[in-house]
Amino acid sequence: MMSSHLLCHSDCEGFYVPVDFNEVLFDDRLPGQMLGSSFRLRDELIQIAPKLGIDLTGGQLTDPEADRINRIAEADGPFCIELMVWLALFEASRLSIEHQTLIVFT
Repeated sequence: MMSSHLLCHSDCEGFYVPVDFNEVLFDDRLPGQMLGSSFRLRDELIQIAPKLGIDLTGGQLTDPEADRINRIAEADGPFCIELMVWLALFEASRLSIEHQTLIVFT
């Protein structure tokens, strides 16, 4: 579990960077003490997508699928919280990689 960028990284403090590395880095000088990889986060989210019933096309989220997830969440459908968290993290990781920006939890 401690190698998972999704499971062990804090969701209230810390950073994900658009650099590809395998292990979560721990440093007590950082807020949240953890530094994750946006690439590894994205890959882990792709891996769990089918378990949440999310259909990706070549690892990409289509607009219709994002709309479907939003409709489920708005209707308080099954796993609505998990789906919205997945969507927010997936989009954050995608944008972090695309624009070379940090994901910051404060």
